[in-house]
Amino acid sequence: MKMTIQSKAGTFFFAILLSAGSTPGQSTLVLKNAFIEKYKNRVTVDATYSIDHAHVRPNPVGKGAADGDLHFSGRSEEIGLPLVAEIINAKLPSQKKAVDFVHQEEGTGAKIALTGVWRIWFEHPPAGHGTQVQGDPVPVPENTNPDHVFEFHPVVQVGTNSVLPSFVAIPGYHAYDANTAFESYESLTATIQANNSATEIESKKAGYNYAEFSIVLEGQLLKVDDGLMVLAKVVDEEGNPVVSEPRRMIFLGGTPAAAAVQKLKKGDTMHVMGIPRVNLERISFAMQKSGGSPVTIPLPYEMIIIGALPD
Repeated sequence: MKMTIQSKAGTFFFAILLSAGSTPGQSTLVLKNAFIEKYKNRVTVDATYSIDHAHVRPNPVGKGAADGDLHFSGRSEEIGLPLVAEIINAKLPSQKKAVDFVHQEEGTGAKIALTGVWRIWFEHPPAGHGTQVQGDPVPVPENTNPDHVFEFHPVVQVGTNSVLPSFVAIPGYHAYDANTAFESYESLTATIQANNSATEIESKKAGYNYAEFSIVLEGQLLKVDDGLMVLAKVVDEEGNPVVSEPRRMIFLGGTPAAAAVQKLKKGDTMHVMGIPRVNLERISFAMQKSGGSPVTIPLPYEMIIIGALPD
């Protein structure tokens, strides 16, 4: 199939022919290689954002989709994809100014400053074998939940309103247990192919947003511009391994969870709540090894840690 990617530098073509063709039930995301390389070892993205639709009020808190988030769909030239932004723990009094600001700007067309943890996850992909290409024109979304693979989730700052205090485990929320969530994450695969300009990632619909689990640090903390990253084993409540290999854990700088993990050393355990995202560092690595040929691999993922929980 042939896809056109628009960019400020001009128009270029990314032609891919997968030997098995399109797979039913799969969706495709095409990312610019420059974007992958810029953000593969970063926690957040700074962008401008036009808010088109916002939830009237935050989600209730319970389980599943009742997670206390405030969703607001919109458009961002820097991202160039259909997307949604989410303030977590939006019911907390500390988030009221940010929530009010979102409602104030909704539908005005104004380009506001927004910083968020970038999240690529095939939770709400286009139906059928839909394809979203970074840099293609992005239509005005019809509601708060358009088909999308890219999110600012969690939001860090909207306008001048910091929502950093939202980065705590969601009070009263029943997250998915480690075995249930990670069994799903580990079952996902991706078919990936790249040329000199862009990378195509094809995968099926994913789920299990918020998971509760424990991590056992496997290596040294990597300090990046906007946070910390560390490889860790994932274990359940009894300390039993849940996945066979360590996974990368992502901590936003300035959060209580980031402060807590900095006090730990290799072998120490931390009880956390987190959400998955595609690991672009591993996507980049796979493409460098593939030599341009399509490869099908377990979908590389990492966990955004939103808060620490009591042991």
